[in-house]
Order: sequence, then structure tokens, then C-alpha cells
Amino acid sequence: MYTTSYTRKKGKYYHVVFEYVKKKGTRKKSLSRTTKSEDKEVADSMLDDFVTECMRILNIDKKYKPKNRNEIIFNKDINLYNKEISFCDFIYGYIKMRRKTIEDDTYSGYESIARCSLIPYFYRENKKLKEIEDFDIEKYYYHELNYRNISPNTVLHYHYLLSLVFKYALRHKIISINPLDSVEKPKKKKYVAEVYNAEEINILLDLLKREEESIYFGVLMAAYFGLRRSEVIGLKWSSINFEENTITIMSTVKETNIDGKHILVCQDKTKSPAGLRSFSLPIEIKELLLKIKEKQEENKKYLGKCYYMEDKEYIYVDDGGKRLRPNYLTTRFGKFLKKFNLKHIRFHDLRHSCATILYDNNAGIKEIQTYLGHSSVKTTMEIYVHLINRNDKSVVDVLGKKLKI
Repeated sequence: MYTTSYTRKKGKYYHVVFEYVKKKGTRKKSLSRTTKSEDKEVADSMLDDFVTECMRILNIDKKYKPKNRNEIIFNKDINLYNKEISFCDFIYGYIKMRRKTIEDDTYSGYESIARCSLIPYFYRENKKLKEIEDFDIEKYYYHELNYRNISPNTVLHYHYLLSLVFKYALRHKIISINPLDSVEKPKKKKYVAEVYNAEEINILLDLLKREEESIYFGVLMAAYFGLRRSEVIGLKWSSINFEENTITIMSTVKETNIDGKHILVCQDKTKSPAGLRSFSLPIEIKELLLKIKEKQEENKKYLGKCYYMEDKEYIYVDDGGKRLRPNYLTTRFGKFLKKFNLKHIRFHDLRHSCATILYDNNAGIKEIQTYLGHSSVKTTMEIYVHLINRNDKSVVDVLGKKLKI
């Protein structure tokens, strides 16, 4: 049995959520209810009663009552070098200690892993850091993979965070043995993206232009230039050189949760140095950008002081001047595909579609790497190995036609 509970904002109001897995290997199920409140504190106060009600309805033993994720707050004053420290406290303290030395989205990822997985599991174990053995970690991985049905790729992220935690503890002599050294990490499951071909992209863009203009620009940028969602939202007018007809990818906007707060992380840099790249600006996209700029100027005049000027440097804003959120783009995209019964792909798969179209039209792997802004050719080959294998098959077919066996 596995249970957990938390509150989350969905639309205008907060909801209380209870998740459970009754039997190993079965899918995670959840019950939720709107609080009809926009106040998180009100929602948090309603969570315990909702959990009690869910456990009664589902006839779940009280010993499985979950640790409320919302109670996990990374603000404790913890002495990391206390050899009697609990494992959960050490995880708390380690993540808090790294706060100023890592990127906001990395910190958010660590916090999420601890809040949603590590702490709820090991809180029940109630062990000290020095008492954790390899078998404890193996049981944890088994629990996540088989009871919670977490993907191996996600558990790999857990493994990476644990490796940082234990290496730090070993380096500072808080433990004498790293239990992770004898634990086999989960095998990565290769993800092959669903993609659109050029014809499907053209149909999609034509339909968006007529039916969902608000996300047309974002989809076009992702499909044509292979931009990540954060790069699309992060485009600034300073990225465009209308005289030289170039567009430079040099800033990003990401959406993340830090210390229980939902924030936007805006950076004048890309995911990696290789992500800083420039493209020639096709005349059609240049004309589209000029129309967007003209419309923004009209909206400024019409709304006057009501126009939101703090995001004026960004290209992708709404009619009131506010920069669009990354989640808005992906959510609207998914709903659009469903509404018009189009093949389902993720927004990020537009980037993969771009790479596939390039490869099918004789672009080399090195060229694709540069175009997409990957840090190395190895990264490109790992992601698009299926394209290379497909090409190998065509070569083998040529030999099959020429050689008699």
C-alpha cells in the first residue's frame, strides 16, 4: 500500500488530492476535490479531513495514512555534520545547502524529488543517515518502480540526487561507506518521440493560423527552428536583427516551484553554451514579427497606462502586454490537437519533428547538433539514434539488391 496527499492549484481554485496504490503493479489512482478557495492556507487546512474521508471510503488501514507533502518545507536549521542526523533531515539540509550554488530549476527539481518521493518514503522508515544500507535503497527503487509505477528514467533522477547526497556525506566523513556503490541504478528506457512530418506540420500551422492564433507563433518557432519551450517564451526583441535578417537564441523563461511558490525563472542565457545560436530570418517570419510588433504598439496606445510594460522587451506577450507562461503554451497546444482530432504529440516533439525533417532532407548529425543547440554530437546521436538506424537499414537494403545470397 502506498498513499500520499497534497494540495495543488487547478484553474482558479486549490484542490485537495489523495493518491493511492493498493496493489503492487497496479496504476496509481487519485481522488481530488475542489476547495472553491484561492487561498492555499484554506486548502491546507481542509486536507486532513479529506484524507480521513478517503481512507474511510476506500477502507484503508490508518497505519497507511500519508505524510502530507505540504508539510515538507525546506527551511529547517539543520546541522549536516551531526553523525546522529536522520536520513530525511540530511536530505533536507543538503538541498537547502545547495540552494545558492545551483540553478533555480535544478533546485526545484531536487526539492520536488525530496518532497514527492524520498521524504514520504523514508519518513516511514525513520532511519538515521548512518543506518541506511544498500538494501534500503534497493527497496526504495523497487517501491517506486513497482508500487508507484514511476518510470525508470524518473527513478534515475532520484538515483542521481542520492549519489550527490551520499558522496557529500562520505567526503565530509559523516558516513564511512557509500551504500549507493553497491546498488545497481535503474536502466534508462529509450524514449522515441512521436513526430510530425513536413506535410503534417504544414496542416497544423494552417489550422492554427485560422483557429488558434495565440499559439501559432510558438508552434512555428518550435517547428521551424527547433526551439525549446523556454526558448520560445524567452525570445526578446533584442534577439531580432531586422537589418541583418537574423534571430539569435540567447534567453529563456522557465516555470518552476521553489519553496512551495510557483515562479518564473527568466535568464539571459540558454540551457548550455551551445544553445546560444543564430539563424537566418526567413522573409515570411520577419513579416510575421513585424506584424506582432505593430500589434503590440497598437495595444499600448489603446490600453494606455493599463498596458503591462514590465514585459515590453519580450516578443511573446498577450494583448495586455504580459508575457505568456510556458505552461500556457503546452496546455493550449495539447487541447488544440485533441479538439481537432490531430495526432497527439508533446510540444517538445515539435523540436524532434524539426530534427527529423532536417535529417530526412540530408542534413548531417553535426549540422542538426548545431541547429538544435546540443552541447555535443553525442547528445544528438543518443536522441536521434533511431534516425541513424533507419538510414542503416536503407543502406543494407541497397546491398541486398546488389548481392546474391
